[in-house]
Amino acid sequence: MEKIGNLDFAQQATSEKYTGIPYIKLDCQAFVEEVMKDCGIRKSNGAIYNYRGSNDMYRNMCTWTGTIEEAREKFGTIPPGSIAFIVKHDDGEVERGYNDGRGNASHVGIVTDKPYNSVRDSTRSTKTKRDGVGYRPLTDFTHIGLARMIEYNIDNATVTPSNDKTEALKALEILRRYIERSLEP
Repeated sequence: MEKIGNLDFAQQATSEKYTGIPYIKLDCQAFVEEVMKDCGIRKSNGAIYNYRGSNDMYRNMCTWTGTIEEAREKFGTIPPGSIAFIVKHDDGEVERGYNDGRGNASHVGIVTDKPYNSVRDSTRSTKTKRDGVGYRPLTDFTHIGLARMIEYNIDNATVTPSNDKTEALKALEILRRYIERSLEP
């Protein structure tokens, strides 16, 4: 499958199609997956993506992740179409089977350029006083990820996230430890 450009992905995220859908019908993970589906992003076998939550997206959807400051330092900006996460280091990842020290990604959204550097997400937060899809400031998020299925054009230089074998090996090691723990009497 051909990769989609980050600006096309960000533009799809701003579609009014999603406005008014309550969180119970389209949570944060489902919103990102729905935008991917509407952009034609599919697995190599044609199936749609179905992640197990924002932690799974944080670890397996992105080939590069870092804090907002690290992204600005590396790319000079936060690229529209990036995946935004709220990550806490509260041991929540351990409860979910992740023992990699990367934190617990509790929320996900898509960075847009309308309005500049905002994130489109789905929430039922009392902080935002909304239920469903809308916009939040980027400052509400802590981390940025570049999705492997999107090409990011940053200052006329295309950044295509690579399938880094070291990331895959780390994931396999985490899975091995998880299976070993689950088999212990």
